[in-house]
Amino acid sequence: MKTLLIAVVAMIGGATLGFFLCWAVHRLARGNHTPARRMAATEKRKIGTMDKVLVLEGVILVAYTVAALAVFWHTGGEPSTLTACVFGVCGLENGVMGWIKTNKDKAAEAARTSGSGHKATPEEPPTDRPEPPDVGI
Repeated sequence: MKTLLIAVVAMIGGATLGFFLCWAVHRLARGNHTPARRMAATEKRKIGTMDKVLVLEGVILVAYTVAALAVFWHTGGEPSTLTACVFGVCGLENGVMGWIKTNKDKAAEAARTSGSGHKATPEEPPTDRPEPPDVGI
């Protein structure tokens, strides 16, 4: 019972520490920009769902590793079955996300090409003409 309690406390402590660190980094990074620059930066790099899942998995794996080390330190035994299950589930999730990403890339490539090859790139409008004087009013 004591081992189970130590493992639960270590897991909760690791998860809490991970969430706190993510929150602190987010708050520090957000405070350094003016609202306009923050909006421009957000538009440039939006974090997708898969990226969020990868970050969450990283936090979970680090927290689990810390909890497993705490259990090993106190009991001298490793929870090998639980370790294999945790890393197996995360590996399976990463494999499925890789498969989804590959299929999305293939579908996007197929949409960009026609049946006979690549489409021609659109031409840019000529820029050698001066702008009329009323532009920007």
